[in-house]
Amino acid sequence: MKLPLSFIKSFIQTDLTPEKIAETLVMLGIEVDAIYSPKPPFSGVVVAEVKSVERHPNAEKLQVAQVFDGKETVQVVCGATNCRAGLRVAFAKLGAVIEGEKPLKIEKATLRGVESNGMLCAAEELGLVDDQPGIMELPLDIPLGTDCLEVLWDPVFEISLTPNLGHCMSAIGIARELSAALQIPLKLKHKKCQEVKGSLTVTATVEDEPLCPRYTARIIQQIKVAPSPFWLQHKLRSAGLNPINNVVDATNYILLQYGQPLHAFDVEKIEGKSIHVGISKEVFPFEALSGATVEVPAGTLLISDAKKPIAIAGIMGGANSAVSNNTHTILLEAASFEPIAIRISSKKIGLRTDSSLRFEKGVDPSTVRQLLDEAAQLIAELTGGAVSSDPIDCKKNEFLPKKIVCRSARVNKVLGTKLSENEIHDIFHRLGFKINGDTIEVPLYRSDISEEIDLIEEVARIYGYNNIERPLPLSTTPQIPHDPAHLMEVELRRRLIGLGLQEFLTCDLISPKLVDTLDEFSTEKNKFLKTLHSKTEDYSILRPSLLPGLLQTVRSNLDQKNPNLAVFELGRIHFLDKGKPVEFPMVAILLTGKENPRHWDRKPVDFDFFDLKGFVENLLAGLRLTQHTFSPGKHLTFHPGRQGDLTIQEIRIGSLGEVNPELLAKFDIKQKVYYAELNAHHLLSLQAPQPKMKPLAQFPGSERDWTLPLKPKTNISLIFDAIKSVQPPLLEQFQLIDLYNSEQIFNVTLRFLYRDRNKTVSFEEVESAHAKLVEEVLAKTLEHR
Repeated sequence: MKLPLSFIKSFIQTDLTPEKIAETLVMLGIEVDAIYSPKPPFSGVVVAEVKSVERHPNAEKLQVAQVFDGKETVQVVCGATNCRAGLRVAFAKLGAVIEGEKPLKIEKATLRGVESNGMLCAAEELGLVDDQPGIMELPLDIPLGTDCLEVLWDPVFEISLTPNLGHCMSAIGIARELSAALQIPLKLKHKKCQEVKGSLTVTATVEDEPLCPRYTARIIQQIKVAPSPFWLQHKLRSAGLNPINNVVDATNYILLQYGQPLHAFDVEKIEGKSIHVGISKEVFPFEALSGATVEVPAGTLLISDAKKPIAIAGIMGGANSAVSNNTHTILLEAASFEPIAIRISSKKIGLRTDSSLRFEKGVDPSTVRQLLDEAAQLIAELTGGAVSSDPIDCKKNEFLPKKIVCRSARVNKVLGTKLSENEIHDIFHRLGFKINGDTIEVPLYRSDISEEIDLIEEVARIYGYNNIERPLPLSTTPQIPHDPAHLMEVELRRRLIGLGLQEFLTCDLISPKLVDTLDEFSTEKNKFLKTLHSKTEDYSILRPSLLPGLLQTVRSNLDQKNPNLAVFELGRIHFLDKGKPVEFPMVAILLTGKENPRHWDRKPVDFDFFDLKGFVENLLAGLRLTQHTFSPGKHLTFHPGRQGDLTIQEIRIGSLGEVNPELLAKFDIKQKVYYAELNAHHLLSLQAPQPKMKPLAQFPGSERDWTLPLKPKTNISLIFDAIKSVQPPLLEQFQLIDLYNSEQIFNVTLRFLYRDRNKTVSFEEVESAHAKLVEEVLAKTLEHR
């Protein structure tokens, strides 16, 4: 939300700098992202009048103007095409300074042989927002010689609000906060509505009263739609809104001032001269004021006339009842709608507006009529119209403030303060709350307050978090154990980073194109979950795998000339299983490019399948999951013959391999990618207990190597399983140290370490144990040799 300082100062009088005001708001829990133009962007610039203009004798595109600043007339050379006699302008006198990246001091100059004593300024040159070309055209009612800072300079706060701060989405809301914190009284001066007897009437009925607690409207006749005066256009531009006309600008001005959305209908376009507030019974297309046609779902709250919908309640009006330059009579509405209903409708339709944002957070129904009258009077003044008597005001009940008990002892216990009852009550008075003993009456505009703890938070905010003492914390032992799933995620992240991998984070939502691409390489198609009411098609499906998002990231890195990646991701996948949605936490590892950087001493080597397998095995070893097996896989996502499935205790944990080149081509990736995806839930459930520490071996071991001939394409895990089934008592460990593979010969070389932990093992014992192992393994693997 952009809020000019002048809006705030219309409710409180303060001489604080914009920086100090921003600091105060931040301490109140209201985040100020930026301050635009916090310091005067110029000095020495005054309002002046162009008395006469002549063509420059030596330049076709220049003019010579005589400018009067209220005291003297000076000559100025100007190149603006809109410079003309009778114009009031921003005139930078000699000695004036225009700030910017490089401050410009105005000095006497000679342009093409003609002397110039100052400069006529455009809005952009003064650091201001204005869409008119050429030099600024100021209103004729501004006195000559007025310092332009008084008229044009208005610092703007960029404010970010959390969902509970709906009461701060207006100038008066921010002013109330500052008033309470700085103990400055509020200035509230509402315009009185001057009514005339009108001949035209419009009736209104509210069918769904819970969704529309209050609906009010007024007729304003004899209006003339035209551009708004300068002061209003300037204020709206400062707040980031484009001026449209005096009717619409007035409603936007009240919106920014008080947070009350309003809408004006052309009465001549309201059929039957009746308004009906109710929910839609079916889906239908609706042309909004913005020009876009949206699909309105059934159950949406609508404003309708006798024959057609003319507005989506709380969101946007329709083009079929819009105010135009030919409009002479308008119906101005102000209402209070149920926040949840507006939020649901806004999301379903995909239309978020300034009005819907405020209705979603709650609008005070008790002030709707008062602000309608103020807006009607402002429009009457701007358009020359007349406000008709007999306004519409549909409400079923009176709107009373909330009453909440707040105990002073409870306040001090929660905050750790020693505030007296008078100090606490003083804070509530400053916030505009009424007090009756321990009962606090909370105004309806504070929809964020519903319990005693909320009032305690208000005391903390206004008293100042920085003023609350910090006692030494009590040492306590948490009663709730750590979540095992969270601990597993922390452990996975720690170990993967320790392996030298970098963490990537991709979005849970992906596009249908990515899912279709993945489906081409899957035997189980169309098992994905589509989100409801997604804002964009590119993020409308919950990912069934971490692979699509990571491949997109690989593509982005390749575009940035970063071809070497060793990364991991922890995230959830979602899919349909027997018609029901399920999700699993997964851990993915992706390798592509070179495994080591360029170095004069060695050549870079490409990642391969065994690098990926090594990362997976190291991760499993760190998680105490040593009893695992790898078997050939048959996944279309991976390259045939370069993939495998990981199994622990007959449970398939995940898969790994080289990504299918055809799939990589879909992402325009022209280098090999190796990928593994493991189920983190299974890793947690199968994790072995923490082992007990064992003393280091005190006696030496003895190694034996064995080269075993096998049939080509024999699965090496068969040999490992045979060795594990024999497992002599002296065998401490074994490993594969070499492979020789050709079309006719496939030899594997294994190394065995034998050790007796109680004494030095003898040569004869090792030879006997090794011979027995070789004999039994050969017997078990006879068919594979």
